[in-house]
Amino acid sequence: MKRLIILILLVILTFSAMGCGRQPAADTDKTIVYTTIYPLYFMAKEIGGDRIDVTNIIPAGVSVHEWEPGTRDIANLSKADLIIYLGMDLDSWILKTQSSSSQAVYYEASKNIKPIEEGNTVNPHIWLSPKNALIMADNIKEALISVDESNGEYFEQNYKMLAQRLSELDKRYSETLSNVSKKSFVVYHKAFSYLARDYGLEEISVIGLNDEQEPSLAQISRVIDYCKANDIKYIFTEPLVTPKPMQTIADETGAQILTLNPLGGLTEEEEKNGEDYISIMQENLKNLQKALE
Repeated sequence: MKRLIILILLVILTFSAMGCGRQPAADTDKTIVYTTIYPLYFMAKEIGGDRIDVTNIIPAGVSVHEWEPGTRDIANLSKADLIIYLGMDLDSWILKTQSSSSQAVYYEASKNIKPIEEGNTVNPHIWLSPKNALIMADNIKEALISVDESNGEYFEQNYKMLAQRLSELDKRYSETLSNVSKKSFVVYHKAFSYLARDYGLEEISVIGLNDEQEPSLAQISRVIDYCKANDIKYIFTEPLVTPKPMQTIADETGAQILTLNPLGGLTEEEEKNGEDYISIMQENLKNLQKALE
């Protein structure tokens, strides 16, 4: 009787293990794509449509500046056909995941974009200008075609639809920002330099590219003096975060605080609300217009 019970338990455990280990079959017809930041994910998804399986490596709400891949992430990347990264020294950690056992193509999405340099550092925030987004989208289309030529026409058609939307966004930025009375805006760190360059604005920042840097009293005083001298009514922080220096500047100058989203990634709430790159860029424009009129 005891042997029979043991035999029954072994059979149950065997079938349980088989059930637990069973995974949905991968759709081998789809190109497996990984991206490093949300804007790349958005563009790849729009262009790749239902012919690709795209995953953004960095989870929602996590800063690209703070994240590095773990063992599981590296294992997942080894299964990819295409890995799209930004470049500009933002996500150079991705190149450490290359190995001889991986067949993935690594593609830099910042090709053909003229960088802005801050000393010896390149400003990586190219996606915050719709003009650059158009170039990035074209690069991503070429990346997808390079690994799946059979769907090249499909990718091309989807790219044209996305490019139309980005061109309309660019036109709206150009028309709106060319008609504002003020041309300078105040932010915490230099995330919007490409937007300023491409649309004839001046970005005034408390600190440089490192958003974790603690500003000095001299830096804060400089921006307070600038706001008072130029009658700045609004200053900008990022979603969910208002650094103390920005609140100090607001208190000292009477300026109100608005939000500019740097779009490194979506928050879980933004995902639930169906927000995307274009809708958030439209909201950014609305806030810029309010501050600059």
